[in-house]
Amino acid sequence: MFLVSGFCSLVYQLVWLRVAMAEFGVTTAMASIVLSVFMAGLALGSWAAGALASRWQSAPAGRPLRLYALAEAGIALGAFVVVRCLTYGHLRMAVGAAGLEWGSASYHAAAAAWVTLGMLPFCVCMGATMPLGMWAIRRLVPDATRTSFSFLYVANVVGAILGTTTTAFFLIELLGFRSTLVLAAGLNLCLAGAAVALSTRTRPAPSSSGAAMTAPTS
Repeated sequence: MFLVSGFCSLVYQLVWLRVAMAEFGVTTAMASIVLSVFMAGLALGSWAAGALASRWQSAPAGRPLRLYALAEAGIALGAFVVVRCLTYGHLRMAVGAAGLEWGSASYHAAAAAWVTLGMLPFCVCMGATMPLGMWAIRRLVPDATRTSFSFLYVANVVGAILGTTTTAFFLIELLGFRSTLVLAAGLNLCLAGAAVALSTRTRPAPSSSGAAMTAPTS
């Protein structure tokens, strides 16, 4: 699941970057804006989901799994929203272009506002997946340790590498922007469905310390 999730995240990043540069201009500042918003969303999502997990540590395993499914579904929604938002932002800037000189600081500030509006909510969902996944694992597996994070992170990074290489060299060239995004959205929805299905197959199980834990049913 984390391999596929990492794959999809980098698919979105590359496609959104190219669309943003097609709409607002191929500049170093534009690339920096898109990458900054992407990373800020990951950080905010990770922080928010981690805080939630700390607050509800003893919640049943079904809860983080359902939240994980919600995050993956939210990411899939971004495939259909972000490009439209960037396109609409470009049109609005073209209509009200008085005082906005292309390449100026005010122009890039306006473009950054549209990029943030379009991308940030869905990047937050991406950032939330890792802590939500760890939360679910700790509730599903009584003897899970902090090293479990390492395995998830490796899977996520490998998926990101695959997403970067296949998108840049194959997917966009073969499918185009729209179909590439639809493919990624379909994968995210599959992950959401798998998490929901797993959440319905969990039951309470006592841990070695007597605290309530959960384990998948057979």
